[in-house]
Amino acid sequence: MTDFYRHYSDIRVRIAPFRLKTDFETIKTVATVDALINRAETVNAGAYAFGRFGVTAGHNVENYMSRAERYTAALEKGELPLQGMFAAPGKSLIDHSFIEKDGRMHLFYIQGDIGFEWDTRFVDTIGHAVTEDLIHWVIEPPCLSVSCGGPDDYQVWAPGIAFKDGTYYMYYTGVNINIAQCICLATSKDLYHWEKHEANPVVLPGEWTDWRADRWSDCRDAMAFVDDDGRAYMYYCTSQRKADGGYEPALGIASSQNMIDWQDEGAYRFDICDITLESPFVLKREGKYYLFYTNCGYGTAYAVSDHPVTGWKSLGMLLTKQGDPPACPANVPSCAEVFAYKGQWYISCAERQPGCEQYLEIFELSWEADGTVTVGKRLMA
Repeated sequence: MTDFYRHYSDIRVRIAPFRLKTDFETIKTVATVDALINRAETVNAGAYAFGRFGVTAGHNVENYMSRAERYTAALEKGELPLQGMFAAPGKSLIDHSFIEKDGRMHLFYIQGDIGFEWDTRFVDTIGHAVTEDLIHWVIEPPCLSVSCGGPDDYQVWAPGIAFKDGTYYMYYTGVNINIAQCICLATSKDLYHWEKHEANPVVLPGEWTDWRADRWSDCRDAMAFVDDDGRAYMYYCTSQRKADGGYEPALGIASSQNMIDWQDEGAYRFDICDITLESPFVLKREGKYYLFYTNCGYGTAYAVSDHPVTGWKSLGMLLTKQGDPPACPANVPSCAEVFAYKGQWYISCAERQPGCEQYLEIFELSWEADGTVTVGKRLMA
C-alpha cells in the first residue's frame, strides 16, 4: 500500500462520522474535503492537473491533501473551518452580484469545481441563492446557462444585476471556444425567470483595443450602474492599445438610456494596476462615484471621481492578500461588491486559494468623513 493511499484512506475514515451531520457548515466542509481528496486521487494516478493554458499554482497532490487534512482535523476539534464562507457544497464561488427584492438579498454567481481550473471543468451556468441575514442561504436552481450557437456557447461568467423601471437586467460575460469574451444581456421581472436578449452581445470594446472572435479577447466582468438622471453606465474588464502598439489592462466604459443600446465611452487606465483589472463595481454616494475593482496580483482597490466616466482618483488598496505574495495573480481577495442591507454597509470578496478553492466572504464596511472606507469584521454564523 502506498503512502498516498494510506493518507487518503485515513482521511476518508476520519471524515465519515461527519457525514451524519445535517447542518450546512458541516455538509459544506465535508463536501470540500471530498472534492480535494478525490481530485488528489486522480492526479496521483496520473490525471493531467492543469487546464488549456498550462500550469496554475496549487494543482498538486500535496496541496489538495494538506488542505483536506487541515479541514478534517478542525472538524475533529469541534471547529467549523469554513464558517463565514459561502459556496454550494463541493463548489467554488467566484464572480457574483447582489440585488435586494422584498427585503431579501439575492445572490447571482458563477461557480467552479474545487481542484479544477475553469478551462478544465467549464463554468456553464449562473447560480442563484437567497438570504435574509447574509449568513444563512437558500440555494436556488441555476438561472442561466450557455447557449448552443450563441456568443456564449462555451461558458458564462460574471453576472452583474441592475434594476430599472420594473425590470432586472443581468449583464454577463459570454465566452466562445476561443475565449473571446463579450457582454450579453438577460432580463427578468422576478429574479427567477430570465430571458436572453435576442441580439446578444450588447457590448463589445471600441476601436481602442483589438477584439477578435477567433482568439482570446478581453471583454468581461460587466456591471451596470443607473445614475440619478436615469442614464446607465457600464464598466467592464478589457485592455487598451498603448502608444508603442502594445496593450495594457484597462476599464472599459459604456453608457445607455434604455439598458440595451450602449454607447462606447472609451477606456480608463489605473497606474497601480499592472497585470489585469477585473470585476469593476461602481456606486454613487453623496454626489461622488466610487469604483471598486480587482487589482490582480494584489487584491481589491478603489477609486473616486466626480464624474461616472472620467477623472478617477485612486484611493489605493482595500482588501489585500495576507502572508506571502500569491504564486498566481488570481489568488487575491477579488470580485468585490459594496452594498447596504438593513441599515448596514458591507463589502464582499471571494479569495481564490491554490487549487481553485474559493468562497464568498462578506465584511462590514464603514464610510469615513473624508469619503474613504474602512473594512470591519467578517460576518460569521
